[in-house]
Amino acid sequence: MNIYKQKLLKIFNECDKHIIRIQSASTKMQSIMPLDKDKYLNLSDDEVESIDQFLFRFSKLQDAIEEKLELLVDVNIWRELRDDRNDLAHNYDDDPEETSEVINKLYYKKDILIDIYQTIKSKTQL
Repeated sequence: MNIYKQKLLKIFNECDKHIIRIQSASTKMQSIMPLDKDKYLNLSDDEVESIDQFLFRFSKLQDAIEEKLELLVDVNIWRELRDDRNDLAHNYDDDPEETSEVINKLYYKKDILIDIYQTIKSKTQL
């Protein structure tokens, strides 16, 4: 196997792990979704950990796709996902209402990000 294919397999393995963690965290988040200001302000430590895990892995998967695979399916959808993620980075913990809205957006768009990755992976010949 050539070096390019080995590198690609390593990236795919990394992305697959991120997806497993995203799915695990989102399952744990189901009972609190959609979030609102009141729910956000009353999250348990376990719920905060699940949200943090979800957001971290969402970001890591998005970074791996963008920076390492360097292949995008739909630039407009990608930009929207990136903008949503950036909104969260600027508002996280500052404004519970806005933070809740952005977490909701990312939570409900996780399948879009996963589908982008699956499309890239399926189009790649190894």
